[in-house]
Order: sequence, then structure tokens, then C-alpha cells
Amino acid sequence: MPKLTRAELQELLQAAVQSQPHRLCPTCELFLTYIAHLRRDSDSADNDLFAPLKVPYKDMHKFIGCRPCPPGLLYTEYMKRKQKSISNETDLRG
Repeated sequence: MPKLTRAELQELLQAAVQSQPHRLCPTCELFLTYIAHLRRDSDSADNDLFAPLKVPYKDMHKFIGCRPCPPGLLYTEYMKRKQKSISNETDLRG
């Protein structure tokens, strides 16, 4: 999968932040794992977009089981799209 463009990254980050229904979401390990995947899949030149989302390790907490978990649903959708993209790339090479 190619790196996310800055515009794609901004859109995904904005959606993730806006999806948070609970005050604990910004420090939840599930939300932060999604953000970490976005960071890994983006260009290092775009690291500045992640600065407002940085959380000290001591403030992070485990997933508390919110049902539904809107940031978790976004993360799942993103990973499914990513897997589909990887599968398509493999099929094209095959």
C-alpha cells in the first residue's frame, strides 16, 4: 500500500478525532493504536499532524469496552481497506 498523502492523512485524523464520543477516547489504547498505524503508513514529513494527539505513556489506558467504539470502527474500516489494497497489489503482480 502506498504512503498516505497529507490530505488523506488529515481527513483520517479529523474523522478519528471527531468520532470520539467519550472523554477517555483520546487516551485509549485502541484509538492510539489506530493513530500509530496511520503514522506508520504516512510520510515522515507529515509527523507534525500527530503532535496534537501525542499522549504521555502514563496517561494511556486499556480499551474499556465501549460498544460501539466509533474510533475502533474507523480503525477496522481502515485496516480492511489496507488489506484489500495489499491483496489487489499481490494479485496484479501474480
